[in-house]
Amino acid sequence: MVLVMLLMLVTLNIFIQQLVKEQIVTRLQHDAESLVSFIQISADDHWEVNPAHISQVYSRVRSGHYYIVQTAQQTLRSRSLFDFELSIPEMQATQSHSYQMNGAGEEVWLVWQQRIKKNNQILQIWVAEDITSFQQQLLKFSIIAVLLVTTASAVLVYLQQGILNRGFAVFDLLRTNLQAVRHGDMEKNGTLVPMEISPLVSEIELLVEQLRQRIKRTRNAIGNLTHEIKRPMQILSLYIETNEGKESALQCFDEIQTIVDRELRRAKISGTNVVGGAFKIQEEIPVLLKIMKNIYPKISLELTIQKNLNEVNLDRGDMLELSGNLLDNACKFTTSVVNIEFKTAENFYLLTVEDDGEGVTMEQMSLITEKGFRLDESRQGHGLGLSICSDIVQSYHGELLFDQSALGGLKVTVSLPLIR
Repeated sequence: MVLVMLLMLVTLNIFIQQLVKEQIVTRLQHDAESLVSFIQISADDHWEVNPAHISQVYSRVRSGHYYIVQTAQQTLRSRSLFDFELSIPEMQATQSHSYQMNGAGEEVWLVWQQRIKKNNQILQIWVAEDITSFQQQLLKFSIIAVLLVTTASAVLVYLQQGILNRGFAVFDLLRTNLQAVRHGDMEKNGTLVPMEISPLVSEIELLVEQLRQRIKRTRNAIGNLTHEIKRPMQILSLYIETNEGKESALQCFDEIQTIVDRELRRAKISGTNVVGGAFKIQEEIPVLLKIMKNIYPKISLELTIQKNLNEVNLDRGDMLELSGNLLDNACKFTTSVVNIEFKTAENFYLLTVEDDGEGVTMEQMSLITEKGFRLDESRQGHGLGLSICSDIVQSYHGELLFDQSALGGLKVTVSLPLIR
């Protein structure tokens, strides 16, 4: 902005200088024409200018206005030149031009020079005006303009800095939110932001909320896993100290190994869990089904995806964990078939998983999302799968619905609002 203003100032200065010079040259041309009309041949056959007809400014010494008329035989000079000697450059016939030269003392002259023919004689007219005062005024104007530009620039920079500081102060609140997540504080600070950056702030807050929910679920999962391993570890430690119950100790060891294998399998199902990133159904789900097929080779997995539904603006890690837990739960309790369907309805993303197992009663449907609840104690698991799914769905303000499947088992429907 400062560079543009300085460029405009320089351009304006050049234009003003050129305009004033053109005006002065025009006046000099008029003076030269008047001089030509007033010069006459006297009785003794000499050229002369009647002082009564010419402007008095040419009669005052060093007045800043000067003229010279040259013929082949004589030279006429204005009284204002006094004793200042100068030579006039020769010109071709009918030629005219203007130029600038140093004059008497510290004066700077703007000159108009031309050749004319009068009474069959060639006359060379030279008219000059001192432009020193004009140059001084122009310099003064330039200095004032530079000072004004400098002052205005400083004020504008100060105002812009204030505007930017106020506009971006919201990021201090966002930084506080991120620090709260990092330090384990689950309280969220409210942020009032200008509408110009509200979409960016909304995305950042959404990411912060996803991180917060993921940290919460991770802590809960670790706590539950620790609690589950604690009991067999205590029994195993007791058997080792007493050196008794080898078979029971081996059974505890197998139980621990089963828990570890199960958690490794769940980690594999959940994928890399990258925070953010759109959920690409056509790419992610076939990979997930391949993993599930390796874990449950006897189960038939049927996939249905709505036409043209490829990507939804939901967190990839959350959606993989949600889909993986629902499929894992269905595969545990199914007889032979598990169906999974992805589609959209109005502004909602719908995920449906159903199996042909024994199903659940209405009373059990209200309990299966509670932590640690298990429908069948003989099957592997610690009752956290559907609880985790419920936490993920709640973090998106969605719904987790249970119903009887047409296949005979349980039908789970997840409804999540689409994020534009």
